[in-house]
Parts: sequence; structure tokens; C-alpha cells
Amino acid sequence: MDVGQIVGLLANIGVIAGIVFLAVEIRQNNQLVAAQARYSLRQYRTDIADTIMSPHVLEATHKYASDEEVTPAERSAALMTALKVVELWEWQHGEFVEGMLQREALPLDAWRLWFNGKGQSPVPIQEIWELRKDVLNADFVQFFEEHVIENRLS
Repeated sequence: MDVGQIVGLLANIGVIAGIVFLAVEIRQNNQLVAAQARYSLRQYRTDIADTIMSPHVLEATHKYASDEEVTPAERSAALMTALKVVELWEWQHGEFVEGMLQREALPLDAWRLWFNGKGQSPVPIQEIWELRKDVLNADFVQFFEEHVIENRLS
């Protein structure tokens, strides 16, 4: 073997080592991105729970669900809380489609309960859905209608 062949062989080994290193780095990066998505989901859920549990929102959503007379501020509080919930679901679906969240991160049974007014708090999900579905992500709207509204199993 002459020097040129040895240099060529070493260069090829270096390229292969670089590709292996890059593959390991990409895998670690994908794991980090997925972990960040799970953490973001936890943060979103905590934020929504904090919002729903605030006294004025609790009062507003319960009055709204009971068909009691509500002030414009109470109506806005109930609808904006519902909007936060629906936007969380839209985000979860998007992260699932992108492969950042697993299928189990889409709690469809809970979504069905909330949509039908049987969630942990009577947030007006159906009303906000009708108001906003035309501006939500079309893939999410189709998924939601098939798996939540029409109650088909996935």
C-alpha cells in the first residue's frame, strides 16, 4: 500500500466516523426536542389549570354553564378560558403530527368530556369551537371532528 492509499483509507474512515457522530448528535437532539415538547405540554396544562381555578373564572364558567345572567366580563372570561383549552389541544395535535408527542399525549376521552360540558369545570368548549373552528388548523379540525365530536375511536 502506498502513502496515497493509506491517506485515502484514513480519510474514508474519518468520513464514516463523522457520519456516525452526526447520527448520534441528531438522535440526541431529537430526544431533547421531544423532552422539551413534553415539558411545554406540562407547562400549558398547568397554566390552564391555574386559569380555570382562579375564583373569578370559576364563578364565571359556572354561571355561564348554568345559563345564569353573566356580565360581559364573565362571558369573556368563560370564552377566553375555553379558547385557551382548545388552543392547547390544537398545539398538542400539532406536536403529535410532527412526532414530538406520542399518541398517548392526546387524551381524547378527556377532550370528549370537556367538549360535552362534563369536564372538571364547565368551560364552554362547544361554543368557542363553533366560533373558532374556521381559523384553527384544518388538520386539527378534521381530527377533532372525527375523534372527539363524532366520537370515533382512533
